[in-house]
Amino acid sequence: MGMLALALMMATGCEKSTESPSSEPDTILNALALSNTEAQDAFTAVEELGDAALESRDNGSCPTITSTAPKGSFPNTVTIDFGSGCLSPSGRYHAGKIIIEQSDSMHHAGAVRTTSFTNFYVDSLVMKNGTITLKNEEIDEEGNLTFTRQVSNLAMTSPRGTLVTNALHTRTQVKGGGTPNRHDDAWKITGESQCTVDEEVKFSTLIKDALVLRGDCPFIVAGLEEVTRNGRTVLVNYGDGTCDRIARGTLENGDHIVIVLNRRN
Repeated sequence: MGMLALALMMATGCEKSTESPSSEPDTILNALALSNTEAQDAFTAVEELGDAALESRDNGSCPTITSTAPKGSFPNTVTIDFGSGCLSPSGRYHAGKIIIEQSDSMHHAGAVRTTSFTNFYVDSLVMKNGTITLKNEEIDEEGNLTFTRQVSNLAMTSPRGTLVTNALHTRTQVKGGGTPNRHDDAWKITGESQCTVDEEVKFSTLIKDALVLRGDCPFIVAGLEEVTRNGRTVLVNYGDGTCDRIARGTLENGDHIVIVLNRRN
């Protein structure tokens, strides 16, 4: 089925923990769980690229960074142009453009960043149409931040299919807000999303137990996320806090899949 090819291509690997054959609905849910995991990875990669661009000056190499205001001045519109493509320091492939409109420093409560794309690639995934809007909702006494992230009609396409996402998530910093070192940061993420695959398969996701990100690990390290289609679910478990690239999905019939996560940028 063509609608499954995108999800299976996006995942680095997948295997069943049992030898029993799955029904077609189970296979679809497996694929959707993989799709959503890689989509969230792509969103996080984009935000980190935006952070880096707003803190850096253009050096004329890939990517080329231009802005409508001097570094540190707002409002500002920044264009990150990877041209025909290059590798990031972490080894991920990027091409095309990211356009960022930002009202204020994202360390200030009320600041809003809206990101759009022109044929932008994260590895083999191209992002176009739609927007990602990030808002700083508050800062606590220790300097920890709370953001909302709204994804609106964002299309992510591979040569084998398209995933369109609408989502609203809250990201709460629980550690590291008082230091400039990102390696001691920790975040919890809650929220939900609605998606379609190739304009045919509709599904939703709901974070049941907050997902955990750490600054010293390139993968989600903990949390539970439920993927639902036609009343059937897969529960994706990201682990117990250990820094590894493995998530595990459990089907309603007790069968399991293993999801190998991509590194965040």
